[in-house]
Amino acid sequence: MKKFLITLIIILIPVKSFGLIEVDITRGNLNPLPIAVSPLSINEESRKNFENILKKKNIGSEISSIVENNLKVSGLFNPLNKDAFLQEPDIANLKPRFEDWNLIKAQALITGKVSYVEEKLRVEFRLWDVLAGKEMMALAFTTVPNNWRRVGHIITDKVYERLTGEKGYFDTRIIYVAEEGPKTQRVKKLAIMDQDGANNKFLTLGNELVLTPRFNPTSQMVTYLSYFRNLPRVYLLDIETGTQEVVGDFPGMTFAPKIFSRWKKNNYEFC
Repeated sequence: MKKFLITLIIILIPVKSFGLIEVDITRGNLNPLPIAVSPLSINEESRKNFENILKKKNIGSEISSIVENNLKVSGLFNPLNKDAFLQEPDIANLKPRFEDWNLIKAQALITGKVSYVEEKLRVEFRLWDVLAGKEMMALAFTTVPNNWRRVGHIITDKVYERLTGEKGYFDTRIIYVAEEGPKTQRVKKLAIMDQDGANNKFLTLGNELVLTPRFNPTSQMVTYLSYFRNLPRVYLLDIETGTQEVVGDFPGMTFAPKIFSRWKKNNYEFC
């Protein structure tokens, strides 16, 4: 698995974080915040470059769709139908007509643009408070083109935190045990995917039974329990490089291994 670098440029840093979303705990329900996610604008030259590299017709729309879907599944936001938008994406990004967005009941607005700069993907986005008629946040990211999905997740994290006051969880991955085959001959493989189910990848071949994968909280290391010739064995796997190391054999082991953040080479602790 390749390691990608994302450069973050903060154009505007909010003085303090506050939430537009209010939860009434006396009623036990929540009205999702109406939010408009405008497709990220892109010029024709950049569009052609990304279409040749990524085989995507409009990478700006693809990224905005990821942001929109993330916000929707959180249950806290109600992304509005793009057919109702009255302003073109490139114009909205420069100067939104807040009266137009008010007309479709949007309370928050996300705009931005995508460009191809020195063979890199550059994404700029802005978050607007439609009711107050002002910009809440503006950020820019530069990364390799193939990392475009992650940019969408990072943008969602920033928007989520700005509007709710809580840290986002969209730029995360899930490690799990995948099962396949008949009930009497189940094959279990260690697998990893983005939190939205994309970029699924198997980390083991399924030759041995695998159980209880655990992430290291400070690195890209994973520990898991596997049965080698019917004996429990603990492995340490670097999901970035694919390198695997046997920690040791532990006969009779029935608990989940975990490497603590204070882990050092040849110094393992379990819980």
